[in-house]
Amino acid sequence: MAIVQISKIQQRRGLQQDLPQLASGELGWSIDARRLYIGNGTVEEGSPQEGRTEILTQFSILNFSSAFTANIDALQANVIILQSNVNSINSQIVTINEELAALSSGSTTSNVAVLSAASSGTVVGIRANNAVINYSLSQGAKHRSGIIKYSFNSAGSRVMYDEDYNETATTDTIFTMSANSTHAALNYSTTTATNLLYRIQSLT
Repeated sequence: MAIVQISKIQQRRGLQQDLPQLASGELGWSIDARRLYIGNGTVEEGSPQEGRTEILTQFSILNFSSAFTANIDALQANVIILQSNVNSINSQIVTINEELAALSSGSTTSNVAVLSAASSGTVVGIRANNAVINYSLSQGAKHRSGIIKYSFNSAGSRVMYDEDYNETATTDTIFTMSANSTHAALNYSTTTATNLLYRIQSLT
């Protein structure tokens, strides 16, 4: 006659605060908290870290609050950065619109000039009392682009101008403005051969 034996398998168990270190793949049950854990195994076995990992049940406590708060803080910081970028773009749009409005009120001339090395002189004479000069120049691999705004009185005794530019590397071309009773002059000095492309927008 066959002998039938019924065995009962029980996992390690105890109070939440008393749960022991679990062996690799061993289950542990927290009686009071009703939470289930499994042993991670050793680092030698390939576990990222020793200890235990909770197996989620309906009684698991998920701490989403701190992670959610951290994500909200990071999102708010990104919104602030984005708003700053939007403000910067809007400021540039306003500037561009102002330039376009100014350019639409006058006449435009464009030209190309080659400035010899170690030289100085006058690129162009302009008869307008007010003008905007957009330019780009290159000296080998060095590039520079900028804008010069100027105005002078009819007697030619005073000329006011402002230059703003960006360059990929330091260039040595220097622009100045001078004027007489009939026109203003864009002067230059350079120690390096320079290719210059300029556009003059006469406003008055």
